[in-house]
Amino acid sequence: MPRVDVRGEICPRPALIVRQALSDLDAGETLVVRGDYPPAEENLRRMCTTHGIDVMTAETAVETDEFELGLKVTEMASLSEA
Repeated sequence: MPRVDVRGEICPRPALIVRQALSDLDAGETLVVRGDYPPAEENLRRMCTTHGIDVMTAETAVETDEFELGLKVTEMASLSEA
């Protein structure tokens, strides 16, 4: 399962990095994203929902702001517009 670590990055970099990684995946594949910037988590969720990518898992460590998302590419994903 591909992984992307965007810890230490602030917007808009996490979305750009994740978008590129997702564009390399086929429908049914999942990308695991790890980050530590709360606005990036919100932006990634919104981007994925808008473009047909399922947010499958979400773990957040409140004390460190670190999060991990599992993003599953669906048949309906529109990555070219992400």
